[in-house]
Amino acid sequence: MKAKQYSVNEKGLSEIKGFLADNHKKGGDHFTPDMLHAWAADAEFQLGEGNSASIEIRAWDAVSGHTETFTISDAGLDCEEIEIEE
Repeated sequence: MKAKQYSVNEKGLSEIKGFLADNHKKGGDHFTPDMLHAWAADAEFQLGEGNSASIEIRAWDAVSGHTETFTISDAGLDCEEIEIEE
C-alpha cells in the first residue's frame, strides 16, 4: 500500500520565516534555521493528521494580540509516495 508523505521545502521555510517576521513579536530574524525547521515539523504533523499544512502563533506571542494561523502554500511542500506495510 502506498501513502503520500509531505515535507516542507525551502520555499515553505521562506514562507514560514516571512509569516513570523510579520506576525511574531520577536520578528523574523530571531528564528534560526533549526527553529524554522521546528515550525515546519509542526506543519508536517498537521498534514499527517489530515489537516492543512498550518502553523499557529499563540495570542501572547503575536504582534496583533490574537492567535495567528498560517497555511503553507502547495509550492512550499514536497510530496513523496512511500510504501507502507499493512
